[in-house]
Amino acid sequence: MTRGTGKPRNGGNVDKFTEQNPMAPASQKIPFACRLCCSILWLVLLLQPCRAWSSPVAIPAIDNGGYILRRDVPLVQYREQELFIPASTLKILTSLLALEKLGKDYRFETHFFVDPQNNLYIKGYGDPFLTSETLLEIGYKLAGLGVARLGSLFLDESSFVLHGETASLENSANPYDAPNGALAVNFNALPVHVGKDATVVSSEAQTPLIALMREAGANLPQGRHRINVGTLSRPGQLSPALRYTGELFVAQFQRAGIGVQKGYQAKLVPNGLKPIYIHRGSHSLEEIIRACLKTSNNYIANQLFLACGARYFGLPATWDKARRVVAMFTEKSLQLSAKQIFVTEGSGLSRKNRISPVALLTILDLFKPYSALLHQKNNVLLKSGTMKDIYCYAGYFSQGTELTPFAILLNQPQNTRDSVLEALQMVFQQRQSP
Repeated sequence: MTRGTGKPRNGGNVDKFTEQNPMAPASQKIPFACRLCCSILWLVLLLQPCRAWSSPVAIPAIDNGGYILRRDVPLVQYREQELFIPASTLKILTSLLALEKLGKDYRFETHFFVDPQNNLYIKGYGDPFLTSETLLEIGYKLAGLGVARLGSLFLDESSFVLHGETASLENSANPYDAPNGALAVNFNALPVHVGKDATVVSSEAQTPLIALMREAGANLPQGRHRINVGTLSRPGQLSPALRYTGELFVAQFQRAGIGVQKGYQAKLVPNGLKPIYIHRGSHSLEEIIRACLKTSNNYIANQLFLACGARYFGLPATWDKARRVVAMFTEKSLQLSAKQIFVTEGSGLSRKNRISPVALLTILDLFKPYSALLHQKNNVLLKSGTMKDIYCYAGYFSQGTELTPFAILLNQPQNTRDSVLEALQMVFQQRQSP
């Protein structure tokens, strides 16, 4: 695998396309034969790639990056075969994979069981939208089925086996670093507000105050916080993500009129026990992807990534299965080789991910039927990707119903992607001119 580094191939740090207009008026003194030769030369140039615009277009300075804009043939391209870190533009591939493998109407499930001792088992299958509101709805549903008093809550997350691996190596307190799992709530982000008098409350009206918030807030400054729950672990205790799930289920069940006498713990569903209720997510896959792309939610993207691996290779979901299904999809469906793309997780959070601009354009070609799921900015359907020294764009320019894909991958300290985008848009607009 190679990576684009250093200076452009032309030896400078400014990439420009400044071809002169071959249709400039010829002198009347030029003989007919010469003018005929010039006309033939013009026809030859017209049929060549990268000669589609009518005036010079300068592309801003790029120290380390590449781009491509294509209609039927490339209108403009630069270092398009080299590999770069894509950041969140990779979510387009993850979304495409999920739509192709799971289907746009797919809904995640969470299963509920009651044993003879009146204990409730909850088995998760990776629903990324187990929010506070959803848990309360589930509570009311169970109450309607006659559940009123429970012994214990038993939490079963065995459908995902992730061995502590996360999408990012940073493990920061930021919610974009939150870990994935089979049974997790509120995107594994803990909402906490610390008042002037150090009082700790929930920073969301829909989420009740739980003990985990009090503990986390004791070490936080005044203000509102959303904390990556994975950073709150203590040796010998239940994982903070599962603890968050248990505490929030208990609190929301109480709101719904269901008492839990003995708290919660991790425990597998016994063999042969039949579910009394199967919760099918209130959001279709298409709706989940729209939300994921709009907010660039890393947690959601990787729940989809892991679910695709489990759908193809069976439960439990693992990072390895997800990587394998992506590798198969990119090779067989997209005709992309390992020299053009390497994916280690589905959100773009890992700096190990690599993709070439032309490979990203290939993904965009297949994503066209779902292009409306992208955010629209200044009449451009766009997905951005941003990390330290990583500035990327991918999407489509549109003319009527026709979509022209583009990819910009910059791996450099200077964020010039908006200027590059404007230059590519100028090329596109000139291509539309008569």
